[in-house]
Amino acid sequence: MPIDRLRSDVHYAILVVFGIAGLLGIAPFAVYRFLRGDWLAGAVDTGVVAVLAATLAYLWRGGSPQRAAIVFVANNTLGCMLIAVNLGLPGVLWTYPALVSNFLMTSRRIAIVAAVALIVGVALFDPVLDALGRAGYVVTAALTSVFSFLFAQRTHSQRRQLERLATHDALTGLYNRRAMESELAAAAETFRRHRLPVALAVLDMDHFKRINDAFGHEAGDQVLLRFARIVQGRCRASDRFFRYGGEEFVLLLPGAGGEELRRLLEELRTTVETRLQIDGRPVTVSIGAASLRADESVTQWLARADAALYRAKDGGRNRVELAEDVEDPLAA
Repeated sequence: MPIDRLRSDVHYAILVVFGIAGLLGIAPFAVYRFLRGDWLAGAVDTGVVAVLAATLAYLWRGGSPQRAAIVFVANNTLGCMLIAVNLGLPGVLWTYPALVSNFLMTSRRIAIVAAVALIVGVALFDPVLDALGRAGYVVTAALTSVFSFLFAQRTHSQRRQLERLATHDALTGLYNRRAMESELAAAAETFRRHRLPVALAVLDMDHFKRINDAFGHEAGDQVLLRFARIVQGRCRASDRFFRYGGEEFVLLLPGAGGEELRRLLEELRTTVETRLQIDGRPVTVSIGAASLRADESVTQWLARADAALYRAKDGGRNRVELAEDVEDPLAA
């Protein structure tokens, strides 16, 4: 839904707000210019408004924000250049908000190209500005562009940091539970469309509470971090590894099933036992896994893997247990 997208997609929201503000801000000037008989300026304003409206409609129907941003920037740049050449100083004033908004809407590289084109175009072709006025415009417009560039760069960096915090575990750097839910849903959808096997494994470090009690939480955190690195080192390119909570982790394994799944997880269990130690003693992991079935939800899939994990723990820990039907994951 477009409303939901406004809440969750910052770039989309910026484009929609800009489009609406542009429509409300420019449309009255188009009417005013026609009433005064300034047909050329009125036609330019009308063209700008028409492009804004069309691009907004495209966005609202689910169009690409990146493409819409390029159209907005091109519309800004060309429209402001034509208005500045036609109206002189009153038109030149419109270039400043255009320069700022371009850096907020699109990539900094595209915004820089648009800024150079707009500043050079106005400086060369505006019929009203004298030499001093042109120099003043170039300097002030360039400064506006520099400040806008720095602000956009900082904003982009902070937004990426926030997005990473929202989807990654702070200690291990792995994807967190929120990201896992999204990835599992996507994997299930791919399975239903293409019927390619996909499995998930729940990994639980054995007796982790004893590690915290004996060596402290800082040492426990280091064990978790080393464990995450060891598992990541064994993952295939297509695998996805998540921290589920505490000492529990989830591994998504597209294309793995049956004996191949058991082999991969046994090798992983052995690697952890061999390489992960604290105070000279090995740290082990119990693993439960399940291949997605055609008739189950993601919640049921995860529950079957979790049940297999509990069988591994009940069976003595440091072992791999697979759900009963893992040999036939495509069975309904």
